[in-house]
Amino acid sequence: MEQAVQHIYGVQHGVPLGYLIAWYLWLISLAEGTHIVAHLSWLYYREPEIRPLEKVGTFLPFIILALVPLLLVADLGHPERFHTMFYNWHWTSPVAYGVYIITLCMISYAVHSYYLFRPELIVRAREEGFRASLYRLLLVFAGRPEGTAEEIHGRQQRRERTWAAISLAFSFLGLIYLGILLASFKGRVMWHSTIMVFIFTSFGLTSGAAFLILFTHLKNILVKTPEAVLARQRYYLSRFGVVLKYSLIAQAAVLFVYLVMLYYTGTGGHLAAKVFLSGARSLQFWILVVAMGLIVPFGLSVHRRLRDNILVACLAAVAAMVGTFTGVVGIFLGGQSLPLTGFRWEHLAPEPGKMAFGLITMAVMFAAFLVSYKVLPYENLEG
Repeated sequence: MEQAVQHIYGVQHGVPLGYLIAWYLWLISLAEGTHIVAHLSWLYYREPEIRPLEKVGTFLPFIILALVPLLLVADLGHPERFHTMFYNWHWTSPVAYGVYIITLCMISYAVHSYYLFRPELIVRAREEGFRASLYRLLLVFAGRPEGTAEEIHGRQQRRERTWAAISLAFSFLGLIYLGILLASFKGRVMWHSTIMVFIFTSFGLTSGAAFLILFTHLKNILVKTPEAVLARQRYYLSRFGVVLKYSLIAQAAVLFVYLVMLYYTGTGGHLAAKVFLSGARSLQFWILVVAMGLIVPFGLSVHRRLRDNILVACLAAVAAMVGTFTGVVGIFLGGQSLPLTGFRWEHLAPEPGKMAFGLITMAVMFAAFLVSYKVLPYENLEG
């Protein structure tokens, strides 16, 4: 029996997912990469002086994950319906898994942060003043155990490490989820590959190491730290520069393999590779991703003398974060610019309202970071 075949072509799909979702993906990879680098550093050193850096690498990612859903909700056509994602379960939808993975990741960060800060909070709560009252409020269900901060930390260490391991598992699961999320779009040749998992993992570790370097140096400026402890923390930050250096090498290798795979994956893949190499996003790719995001931070972190310089280390961190963000934007928006049913490239319509909301959300996150430095006891009392 003959059947009529209908060909659909020349349909303009536009770019349905814009910059807010790109920010959402990048911030999640940043938060999870930061926690992975911080916790693996503790597992390597296992020294008391590393705990303030682990606090930065756990509580600040919690703030990011707590606020980043605002970007997703703002991008929805009906933001008032966001809560339906929690109880309208569709097991075939990657987004449905992400709702629970990211939520559980945030909860594990919160509990891990609680145990990291708890010894100092308990001791400080015995004092007088506004901060002590705030600490007593935070510890309303924790009781008032006796002893020094070091003794309390020793008694709770097993629970603290248990939650650290749980949160670390969710961090890796979250990065894997981001890659699988994009790879599940079968019509997008730029995304439909398991290499997306490795791309987001490399982006997460690079931006995570850079974030730790930048915001720990900022913490040391805003928080009074004993000179001996400060010197030890700067040594760790110099070692984070080594992590950043090798993460950049891994990121460059993954991007190279990714472009080679695209270039030899039929006509669609060839077009996708040209988006970065000589097409619409080539200027951003070569200048912001390759030059600023890879070459500059690698050059600034290759020698220990450079890594020990606070200004140079911060510049390298900022450059690496700009590079990973531009990489996520290029892959995410570039993947949607490829024509699906014709030969006309898709274009992203201006979204000034959403862009302003995204910038405001980023500003709120930064303000929350600064407030946390002034309110919470990041430094060890036994130090």
